[in-house]
This record gives sequence, C-alpha cells and structure tokens, in this order.
Amino acid sequence: MPALISCTSADVAPAAAFALAKPDLVMAADPQPSFTYWAPENATIRSHSRQPGVWIADSPEGSRKHYFGDQCRASEFQRFVGQTIDALPEKPADAIWRLTCSKCVAQSDLGWTRMNVSYDQETRVIDEISCG
Repeated sequence: MPALISCTSADVAPAAAFALAKPDLVMAADPQPSFTYWAPENATIRSHSRQPGVWIADSPEGSRKHYFGDQCRASEFQRFVGQTIDALPEKPADAIWRLTCSKCVAQSDLGWTRMNVSYDQETRVIDEISCG
C-alpha cells in the first residue's frame, strides 16, 4: 500500500554532492537525457518517438526502461538506493513522494513530478528511486 511522507528538506544535499552511477551504454538519443544513472549496463538510450522529454533504455536481453526526466529531483536521492527507507531525509515541503514495496500493487499513473521510492517489503531496503 503506498504511503506518503510529509516533512521539510533540511537534510537533502544537492545532486553535485555525490557521484551518480554512469553505466556503460550507447547513446542514440537526441536530445540526450540529463542523467544516465537509471539505465541498465550496456543499454541503448533512445528518445521516445512521440513524447518529448521521455527516454527509453533498451537492454541487450530485451528489457526496456523508461526515464521521464528529473522533474521530481530523483537524482538528488540516488545515494539512498541500497539503504533502508528509514535513511531517507524528510520530504521537501513542495514534493510528492510515493513509497511502495517493489512487489506491491501500485497504480500505474504517471506523475512526472512525483518521486517513486521502491523498496523490498521484508528488508525495507530501497531498490529504486525514480520520477513517474
């Protein structure tokens, strides 16, 4: 079941304060996305054919991952992937967050300014943070 946190942003460091993952990939997108941390290793990133500001990473094994930009500021929170959800700082006052376990049912609506935090229900370890 999704949960929302409401707090302030005092402990959130800017994106430049830590290094984001830079996977080995093929860039076939024009324009290029601002970040590539979200793409799987050896993927090919392309621009969405009908939706400007959306990118698709196609993996060699056939999986596909969409990236909706960084309107929700997910890049600033990537350092929490691999930590428990208790490690997350307080949510910025103007932000919308959705916390949901990675195997739980969640509505598949797209809110590009909403940050989705996916975590393992048993360990409470964050496995993905993304906009959408």
